Amino acid sequence: MRRLAFVIIAGLALAAAAQAIAAPSVVIEEVDRTRTLAAGDLCDFDVVLHSEGTRRTTTYTNADGSLDRFTIHLSHWKTTLTNPATGASIRTVLAGPVIVEARDDGSALVRIPGNDGLFVVKGQGPVYGDNGYLVYVAPDPVNWQQQIEVLHASGGYRTTEDFAAAICGAIG
Repeated sequence: MRRLAFVIIAGLALAAAAQAIAAPSVVIEEVDRTRTLAAGDLCDFDVVLHSEGTRRTTTYTNADGSLDRFTIHLSHWKTTLTNPATGASIRTVLAGPVIVEARDDGSALVRIPGNDGLFVVKGQGPVYGDNGYLVYVAPDPVNWQQQIEVLHASGGYRTTEDFAAAICGAIG
């Protein structure tokens, strides 16, 4: 009888604790977006940036409603950069999640495992590629793409540190 009472009380406690933790929120977006990067933003000439695919953002909150973390998963995601003056373009398929965790000091811990772009020029080969595992601190979860401090960078393939020079050279 004691054992049954313990099991019932433990079950009720677990149920109450589960209700205090909010279920994650999931937003799935089909993206097909084109924008122009003005000369000087990436290259010395205008660049048309086209992205398409599915972005799934899952947000986890703490019991008090504050942000715990969010993840972004891209599916069938293609990004093309084109020089509108010449029609030359280069494309990559992105994969791998982005995981952004809120920290007590207001900053964010960002983890990116997987492929972060591989750009190949036909007849020339890879001009830029980056894959592996990247961990860095960002100023806050909203500005998660701004790196304040890189904590860890490892992985396989990186052709160059200068993304702009590689891309602009390929489509220039």
